[in-house]
Amino acid sequence: MNAGRYVKIALFFIVLGTAGTIYIVMSSTGFSALNTRHYEVTIRDATGLSTRSRVYMAGVAVGKIDGIELQGNSAKISLAILREVELRRNASISRKSSSILGTATLNLNPGSEPSPILPPDSVIATDSRPGDVLETANQVLNELQNNHMALLAISLETFNSIAEKINSRTEEEMERISRVLESAVLITERVDRLLAAREEDINISLLEIRVAMENIRLISGEIAQGRGNIGQAIYDDRLYNSLLSTVEQTEQAVVKLQTVLEGANEFIGRANGVGIMVDSHANYGFNSSNVRAGASIRLEPASGDRWYRIGINGAPEGVSTRTVTTTSGTVTSYEDKTETKYTFSVDAELARRFGILTIRGGLLESTAGIGIDLQPLKQLALSGEVFNFRRGAAPNLKGTVTVYPFFNPNADNPLNWIYLNAGIYDALNADRDLFLGGGLRFTDREIRGLVGLAAGVAN
Repeated sequence: MNAGRYVKIALFFIVLGTAGTIYIVMSSTGFSALNTRHYEVTIRDATGLSTRSRVYMAGVAVGKIDGIELQGNSAKISLAILREVELRRNASISRKSSSILGTATLNLNPGSEPSPILPPDSVIATDSRPGDVLETANQVLNELQNNHMALLAISLETFNSIAEKINSRTEEEMERISRVLESAVLITERVDRLLAAREEDINISLLEIRVAMENIRLISGEIAQGRGNIGQAIYDDRLYNSLLSTVEQTEQAVVKLQTVLEGANEFIGRANGVGIMVDSHANYGFNSSNVRAGASIRLEPASGDRWYRIGINGAPEGVSTRTVTTTSGTVTSYEDKTETKYTFSVDAELARRFGILTIRGGLLESTAGIGIDLQPLKQLALSGEVFNFRRGAAPNLKGTVTVYPFFNPNADNPLNWIYLNAGIYDALNADRDLFLGGGLRFTDREIRGLVGLAAGVAN
């Protein structure tokens, strides 16, 4: 039973391999024994034909050459023609040159319809009109002659244009060289005339130069012997003593300057003790569809246990002011009017830090308020604020969660001071608003130095 199964497997692979081989052979050329019929043709000249040559009808390949052999003084060619091509007894084949390299193809004329069908393995007549090859050769020669004549004409025109340009350029260059030579001759003549006219002046100038050189030599001798003001200044000991005294005074001034610089360094150190932080933020309210933006500056002493903040915020809902008017008469009436102005609100806070807890108070959005901050992590801060205490309505309670995703205050990358926040605005009233936003909080060393300098001057 096992042997039978092995035989079946072997037969399966043999059949599969044979079918694949037949398919590859058939698909490689497109002409096979399954889709062609065999015919023969005898021609006198088989130059340029091979077993790779095709048989064309109306420019379409309908067959191929299977073999070529010599039969007397002619060539006997075996053809494989597609089965769908019907050949008549008056069919004919002619040889056509396909290129000037000598390759050729066979052109099939299937014959006219009244003629009977030509059976397979029959001999197809040859269209032996000698004019085909000669016509093709004449065509090729004519094309070559025309192309060569056109190229020759273009070449001659190009050479003529180049020669004309060279001739014109040469004439221009010769004229330019002539002008340059004429100018050089004129310049030379003018220089000669100037030299001839100024010869006496030139001689006087040379004499004055010799006299000046002699004076310089005499002055150098006087200085070397210590005579004259310059000689005495160089060789007199009083000048040396004066210079030495000046150097001593300069050293004393340098000592005093060092003392001043030390005091300035101490003063600058005190100035740098005040830290400054600049904040710019914006929040979007989902319920009110408003954007609140603001900026602030926070000053922090070197102790780090307190800070002071001044800021300004946009008020998209406006700042409301209330006016009450009392009219006395027979009847007492009250007029209560609330006016809303679209302007900016101001923050001014004082804060005290106790570890992770910070208590602050002052002006919040131009109203009195207090706040508490809790920062358990450097990257996370929780804040609560109560402000805008008013009669007949609950105060504004604001809660905020702030996240510093890239917090690293010791790095120079500005992304370290980007923060994101979210929370609720006016939580105790019905028109409460949820918001989401972010900002940039960074330290500015130059502004911090200016603020520290102002604090030192005030002290």
